[in-house]
Amino acid sequence: MGTFLSWNCRGIHSKLQELKGLINYFHPVCVGLQETFLSSNIALKLRGYTSVRKDAATGSNHSGGVCILTSNLYPSTPLTLHTSLQAVAVQVHVRTLVIVCCVYLPPHDVISEQDLDNLVDQLPAPFLLLGNFNGHGTLWGSDVTNSRGRQIERPPEFIQSTTVYFK
Repeated sequence: MGTFLSWNCRGIHSKLQELKGLINYFHPVCVGLQETFLSSNIALKLRGYTSVRKDAATGSNHSGGVCILTSNLYPSTPLTLHTSLQAVAVQVHVRTLVIVCCVYLPPHDVISEQDLDNLVDQLPAPFLLLGNFNGHGTLWGSDVTNSRGRQIERPPEFIQSTTVYFK
């Protein structure tokens, strides 16, 4: 189906060479970046890729921010999301239409179940959710499970009844 990368880069401008290396090695369909630390007056352009981003809020010292880079080899369209969360999404055609959403949930922000459910409800299946959720869970190797980890472990109701197969 193709390669999809997710990276909490903690400031993309100082890591552009690393990003270019990852792209040259993996040739990903999409790259989801979290904590880009970009503001609207800072461009992010990479040859062969289109970007969709949501920058950090003004006055936040440019912390946070998300971006999806999509290869120009695959037709894609940005999706409009109605959420206060740091999230962006695109639909990309890779053998079939797939929605890719990139999310950053800051560790100290209180995120309600309703906010997460609202985001997921806006993503037509099949979708990939890439991101840094700042959740810890024994299910994926942490020593402890925090409240965010419990939120992530709880599958939305539609997942319990939906199966998607890719060839």
